[in-house]
Amino acid sequence: MKMGGFTMWFLLLCSILAIAVSIERAVKLRKVSVDAEWLIQQIALFLQDGKTSETIEYLRAIPGILPKVLESGLLRFDKKKEEIEVAIANAIQEQTAVLEQYTGILGTITVVAPFLGLLGTVTGIIASFSSIAMKNTTGAGVIAKGIYEALYTTAVGLIIAIPTVVVYNYYKERIKAMVIEMEICGNRMVEMIMLTRRNEPFPEDLLPEGYEPKKKQ
Repeated sequence: MKMGGFTMWFLLLCSILAIAVSIERAVKLRKVSVDAEWLIQQIALFLQDGKTSETIEYLRAIPGILPKVLESGLLRFDKKKEEIEVAIANAIQEQTAVLEQYTGILGTITVVAPFLGLLGTVTGIIASFSSIAMKNTTGAGVIAKGIYEALYTTAVGLIIAIPTVVVYNYYKERIKAMVIEMEICGNRMVEMIMLTRRNEPFPEDLLPEGYEPKKKQ
């Protein structure tokens, strides 16, 4: 910290924030994740018997973001198809904001950390030339401290930025996959609602493997 100069304190803050946000997002995404295929199959078992209210209660008992999205559509069971789709789309937007919370901090650190390292490099070089001007000599001992500062801050800035950008991109891709999953399941929910309202049997791909769809009377 002493060799790197004052910019090292800002880099230390960046590293603490990057670690804290990375851990928080890992815990959060794990907490809100749910097996989408399994959930759709369980909902199909309820809805094919016309148990709408029971399905809503079932979804409310499951933690995660996907149950909330599907519940928003099911609460509008008797509405027009377009209204159900809008409700699900709005719910997806709300849950996407939950998923992306704090990830912007990681993105900012990936940009700021190298610049802070560069700032340390500049201040280190300035200190070196200042020493040369004051002592009127160019010996290695005079400029060594400034060079230390320049090298340490640049290295630390890159050490912080490189793993942070990897983590940031990982979370961005994971969140993108979860959003696509919500959209697919939302479309399936609309399909199941329409089938239930028309009293038609569910296709096999919506039901658990080996489960025979019930024939509607």
